[in-house]
Amino acid sequence: MRSIAELNAVIKAESENSECSVLQNRKIVSLPENVHTEYELPRVPPWFVNIGSHDLYQALAGILRLVGRCLFADSQIEGSLSAIADIPLGHLRKLISEVRTKGYHSESWLSWYKRTGSGQLVRQASTAACILNEMIYGISDQVIANFQTMFGKSSLSGNGECFYADDNGEYFEFVGNAQEECVWNVNKGGNARSQLIDCIGNILHEYLSSEIWDLPLESSSVSHFDGEGNLNSYFFHDNAMLQQVIIEGIGIFNICLGKEFSSSGFLHSSLYMMLENVICSNFHIRRASDAVLHVISTINNCPSVGHLVLANADYVIDSICQQLRHLDLNPHVPNVLSAMLSYVGVADKVLPLLEELMRAVAMELEILGRNQHPHLTTPFLKAVAEITKASSKEACALPEKAESFLKEVKFKISNMDKEKGKHFSSSSHIMDIGSEVSDRKPESCSSGADLQEEDWESILFNLNDSRIYRRAVGSIAGSCIIAATPLIASDDQAACLIALDVVVDGILALAKVEEAYKQESKTKETVEDFILSRFPHVLQDNVDDETGENRLLPAMNKVWPFLVACVRNKNPVTTRRCCRVISTVVQICGGEFFARRFHTDGIHFWKLLTTSPFQKKSHPKQERVPLQLPYRKSSNSSEDDSVGEISSLKVQAELLNMISDLARNKRSAPALDAVFKKVSGLVVGIAFSGVKGLLEASVNALVGLASIDPDLIWLLLSDVYYSRKKDLPSPPTSEFPGILEILPPPPSSKEYLYVLYGGQTFGFDIDFSAVEAMYTKLHDQVFTKQMYT
Repeated sequence: MRSIAELNAVIKAESENSECSVLQNRKIVSLPENVHTEYELPRVPPWFVNIGSHDLYQALAGILRLVGRCLFADSQIEGSLSAIADIPLGHLRKLISEVRTKGYHSESWLSWYKRTGSGQLVRQASTAACILNEMIYGISDQVIANFQTMFGKSSLSGNGECFYADDNGEYFEFVGNAQEECVWNVNKGGNARSQLIDCIGNILHEYLSSEIWDLPLESSSVSHFDGEGNLNSYFFHDNAMLQQVIIEGIGIFNICLGKEFSSSGFLHSSLYMMLENVICSNFHIRRASDAVLHVISTINNCPSVGHLVLANADYVIDSICQQLRHLDLNPHVPNVLSAMLSYVGVADKVLPLLEELMRAVAMELEILGRNQHPHLTTPFLKAVAEITKASSKEACALPEKAESFLKEVKFKISNMDKEKGKHFSSSSHIMDIGSEVSDRKPESCSSGADLQEEDWESILFNLNDSRIYRRAVGSIAGSCIIAATPLIASDDQAACLIALDVVVDGILALAKVEEAYKQESKTKETVEDFILSRFPHVLQDNVDDETGENRLLPAMNKVWPFLVACVRNKNPVTTRRCCRVISTVVQICGGEFFARRFHTDGIHFWKLLTTSPFQKKSHPKQERVPLQLPYRKSSNSSEDDSVGEISSLKVQAELLNMISDLARNKRSAPALDAVFKKVSGLVVGIAFSGVKGLLEASVNALVGLASIDPDLIWLLLSDVYYSRKKDLPSPPTSEFPGILEILPPPPSSKEYLYVLYGGQTFGFDIDFSAVEAMYTKLHDQVFTKQMYT
């Protein structure tokens, strides 16, 4: 290794006594300025926090970088860089060995922490990683300017000319007549480059060791295993600093190797770990992972991290699928999947690759999988939710694309009909797939016919591609619904809410897929009709089996019982969300499908409207307790009593809003046909009670119900209104009977029409001021318009 005095002597030598080759007079231009400033690597280690520590570290880092560059430049001793790097690397290997020994002996973290010197082993490994990072960074060409500044020479001396050398896809600057730069440039070709890659590979092997990433970062991750007392917070802080420095080191290695970092396989081995730490609970590790991912994306000419992951999506997804088979050893897989889909935002781009992945995830969300790995249910559901959102996003674009494609086909056919007969004889083989008409003469084909044939081939290929992609989107959405549906009835509130979100997005995706299928069918029929009109001898293709295209209603048929079970669980939060989900899916699927289901299972919904939140109702003895499977927790009998009045009030308001939404929409209104009188009686009874928290919701529900049958709503309101009113209006003519003849006063309050239709309620007593206000409001909003229309 050359000494500093020798380096200074060479720098001061006359330029005419030595010449530098083109290879030695080039230097890699640093990263773009915006990336270099925002994600600058290497960074000052997190333990240099005292005043003056930054300047001290810069001096130490300069020495380490100089050592690394001189070791790499010393070609007389092969492997000198690897030999020196093994010294700090030994501290990492010692830490890995100790953690591995802890696992063999089932030792607690508290005992291990005391035995290894209260974190001294981790801090030594962090320092060693920092030394290795700076030594490798010293080999990169980004430090040339720093060296020249350190020794008093400007990097801009001499006349230079910039150019681009495309051997490794890196930017280079050629500097002529700059003798001092020749000292810092080193030949990285041939054997030297291989030694550098081998050295970085050895370091990465230790950096990516599972023992290092198994070190706990927070007390909650060890409280289940260690019961000997609380660990010192410095232990978790030291572990976080070690992982942060290692992550930054991966970015430094990428800067040093450029695109060779990817071609050597290092990107594939580290990308998975980076995605996992993007959603780490520790902010510093999360920020370091984000910074390194952006640096790697820039070096690989990717506009964003999403494009980087997309370029390596097959590897990432394959790794996830492999690790899903061994969840006991890889419990972090769901988090990586969630990071790739949500943070990176490439779910819609890699959707066709997710079919196999969804099958594996669905197995883990089945009864056996949830029983074996209960702590992974929510992470898996989050991943399924992201996949479903991507499916819904892609599915919403399919109908418009299919319709546009149909218009394009019709336009081409209309143009061909106008030019009928021009190229008829030369186009007889347009749809003859995989064969040629042998007796056709080559000279009979004109350029117009060839263009016509190419257009038809393009149409057929596009139609087939769209069909394959549509089926893939529908299959993934269906798999997501199947995986999440059982968890709608879960007692776990978080899992239930995520499952409900999956159902909404999945049902919407299936509806759009079916809509796109109808457009594709029209396109196919149009093409077939044209072919048969022109070429009767061509046989129709009846091979396609379209029986699997009907996905929406079968999926909804499986989901419905679990929605009912969710309501029966009587969790206020999940019940309110379930009401919104039912309102959405009924409007998507159509009300006719749900008419019989509301007639059969509606009692569980309407039961929530029969009792005022401010009056407790004793449970009848004959009410059956829902069947509980052996592995589920049995609900307490006093669970209903623990629900607050405001929570119950919000549930009833949400249920009234659901009724309003279903009734106002013509597509979903048929769902209430079989229970219309029952629902109308319940809503009128709530409206007449004058409960302020339900006033607006009951008005909206009555307005919606009146859009279906305004006469019935008027009768229910007038029956109570005119029974209490003294000044009754006289009939317009003698031909009309009086109000009392139409609606005779009931002998008791239990004989009102709304009670006979809706059933007996508890706590919703009639408030005549509310009756009068409700009748007046409905008369102005509904009945007056009905009278004039």
